[in-house]
Amino acid sequence: MPVTFLTGASETKKEELIKKLLKDEKAEYIRIHPDDPDKLNFLRSIINTRTIFSGKTVVDIIDFDSWRSQEQKRFLELVKNVPEDVHIFVRSQKSTAKGVNLDLPKPWETDKWLEWIEKRFRESGLKITKDALQLFFSKVGTNDLLIEREIEKLKAYSETGNISAEDVEEVVFTYQSPGYDEFCFAVSEGKRRLAHALLSQMWKNTEPVVISAVLVNHFLDLFKLVVLVTRKRYYTWPDISKISKELGMPVPRVARFLGFAFKAWKFKVINHLLYYDTTKLESILRKLYELDRSVKSEEDPKPFFHEFIEEVALDVYSVQGNEE
Repeated sequence: MPVTFLTGASETKKEELIKKLLKDEKAEYIRIHPDDPDKLNFLRSIINTRTIFSGKTVVDIIDFDSWRSQEQKRFLELVKNVPEDVHIFVRSQKSTAKGVNLDLPKPWETDKWLEWIEKRFRESGLKITKDALQLFFSKVGTNDLLIEREIEKLKAYSETGNISAEDVEEVVFTYQSPGYDEFCFAVSEGKRRLAHALLSQMWKNTEPVVISAVLVNHFLDLFKLVVLVTRKRYYTWPDISKISKELGMPVPRVARFLGFAFKAWKFKVINHLLYYDTTKLESILRKLYELDRSVKSEEDPKPFFHEFIEEVALDVYSVQGNEE
């Protein structure tokens, strides 16, 4: 089909699909960006000036979502009759039933992201240890283009193709800005002001049900650690690595819960097992259940989240005395 919508969040997969077609067909490649002047007339000239001597052409429409609504309507009219030797790819973030859906795991689906990243390493001819994979994810996050960039850096850096945590620490840039994990840990560490500030930031572009879900997952992971891990004042790197493997929990997450700080971390961490027990966590999970009900029934559930932050902080020692 001459017009293909590439929907979903994975820009990497869209790029690969188009490159494969270019390699197979040996076609002329043209990109059209949202801010290109007179882009519709340019596209019209491509479609209407084909001759029997013309070769195949691939037109790559970048970020169709950023086009003005009138431009989108004119585009859809224009591409109703596209010659067979012109193939137009339309990149959109919006997943629909039409076209090719190239989506990514949801931001909070850590296990799926780790599987996805490990697969990308394999496809690049690299092997990465579990510890290194989890550290890589904690530094790069869920931007697939950044993930590809950092994998390429590691490929150029590694002489053996085997990637260790030390390699990741040495080569990979830390892109992760405060997000779900930072917010959840601000709550569980009793950092009231930071938690309130991060919630206000997240509220602008995150659904309340998502915030509720990540809080539940956070405290369920902590509950698992409290129940299954022997309580100690200090944990070593071998402790962290072993617990991560036994529980299937990402290394950075285990480390922060248990008060083990990587050198690259510029913030204080606390050993949660010294401040939480099963009774306290059962109470918190009950509160989260009530919070989830508020999310689904209240017109503005934001005050309930702020109230939850205060209730948790009341029972938790704050690692920053000047916070309070």
